[in-house]
Amino acid sequence: MEDTIAKEETTLQQELEELRAENKILRDSLVEYRREEPGEEEQDFEQALKDLAGRLQVALTQTRETLRPGTDKMTEILSKQMEEHPVPMLLVAFGAGFLLSHSLERKSS
Repeated sequence: MEDTIAKEETTLQQELEELRAENKILRDSLVEYRREEPGEEEQDFEQALKDLAGRLQVALTQTRETLRPGTDKMTEILSKQMEEHPVPMLLVAFGAGFLLSHSLERKSS
């Protein structure tokens, strides 16, 4: 169950980062075409973007609060395992990092 929660949290964070990147692209493209005095349509669009950003922030906050008990529990379990078995946990972390970097290297090639 903790794995599912961690995967969902990671997925949500990735989606949020993608939305932020898209939002930055949109804002940058708006700057190129902006007139000195924004018209009514531009003001409406900016307000809509601000509303969307506010809703995304609220959704993210609610999601974090929902996932917090699971992540706190997982952190506690991992900390306990690290104290009891430091060498095997470091080997597992190193192996996971190696596999992740190897898979990312494959994707970029």
